[in-house]
Amino acid sequence: MSAIISTCSVAHAAANFNQYDEYGFPPNYPAILTGKIPVEKEGYTDKDVLHQLPSKGVTLDTMVVTRLLSSKGTNSLGQFEVQYLYDPVSVSAAKQLRQDLKVISATIKARNNDPLTRFPYPWLDPDIVPNSISI
Repeated sequence: MSAIISTCSVAHAAANFNQYDEYGFPPNYPAILTGKIPVEKEGYTDKDVLHQLPSKGVTLDTMVVTRLLSSKGTNSLGQFEVQYLYDPVSVSAAKQLRQDLKVISATIKARNNDPLTRFPYPWLDPDIVPNSISI
């Protein structure tokens, strides 16, 4: 059960929510290239490279799709849309989970705000990780 929950929340957030940062600017990772596939690293002009990039329409479509796929559609981890827990043991466990997630979130935020952190990685912050996959 833990593996399923982790895959549907944390793992999905790690792979999904940074897509726009990477693919939102299509020259980083163009979805489509036109013309002959480059086989050499040298001998290409800027014009050659620009000619192979997708059209404005395809570029905008790529940006829209990656923005939608990078959007969070449900509540954060531990913040349930519907209350299914009513017995005292379960309610207490959920409360403890939310407290633990707050501590984890604070730790991640502190690390990301540290001036020595070269590459902040907010995507596994429980405030950002959704309860489930929603596409």
